[in-house]
Amino acid sequence: MAVPAESGAGLPQEIGQGGDAVTPVEHGPLSGSSSPAAKPAIKECEPGEHVQEQAYYLDTCARFDRAEVASEYRARKNVSTARNRREWQCIEKALATIPSGAAVLDLPCGSGRLEPLLEKRGYRVTAADYSSHMVDTARAAYLEASNQPDLLEHMRFMQQDVMQMNFADGEFDAVICNRLLHHYPTPGLRQQALRECKRVSRGIVVISYFSNLALSALRFHLKNRFKSRTPTDRVPIWFRVLEQDLDAVGLRCTGTYPVRYGLSPQTYLRLEGC
Repeated sequence: MAVPAESGAGLPQEIGQGGDAVTPVEHGPLSGSSSPAAKPAIKECEPGEHVQEQAYYLDTCARFDRAEVASEYRARKNVSTARNRREWQCIEKALATIPSGAAVLDLPCGSGRLEPLLEKRGYRVTAADYSSHMVDTARAAYLEASNQPDLLEHMRFMQQDVMQMNFADGEFDAVICNRLLHHYPTPGLRQQALRECKRVSRGIVVISYFSNLALSALRFHLKNRFKSRTPTDRVPIWFRVLEQDLDAVGLRCTGTYPVRYGLSPQTYLRLEGC
């Protein structure tokens, strides 16, 4: 696909690309970095929290980097459900000041549910994901939905790792990081992802996270406490915890868009550099 703040320094070495380089899955005529994306590998690293953070990160990568998961995502996410429509409305509000023709990165793109909607707003879209299965599925879904034999100039799909992107500084007018941060239970992981999103955006960053200000969040915590479990995935957090992550990487929140205030933990934020 949460705890006191701590430094995210050094994470590219601990949790970023350390394995053998592979050619990125890239389709589409837009110009951009052709540097190879690399799969992360477990490296020898310091004892302590960085080892555990790397384990969380690698587990998230492994869970979603499967063909059957990408296929299931397309069947479930690339449809017009009430929840999907509410989430898109939040993203659209966050993008309200981004004009047609802007370069927008969607990472992770998953099975590509946002791409037709971003295209309708007139954006030049880069859809990227760590999982090559997700990238291939997203591309196929887009071509089928648009009834196009091949991609047009304003659309490209590629494999990228949010922790260490191969894009230039300020390459995009907006970066969307949708439905990812709730899979990262530590500040170090969240901060590294946020830091990279900020680096490649010359404009705004749009993220989602799971907020504690929801009945389902209360139910989540009570259920885990009753079962004496310490959850490490899809964990709702307080905004003040996330705000510490934002401060650490030089971002500030300029817009908050709950999907269903008080009911759903899913909340979108519009972020800008401090």
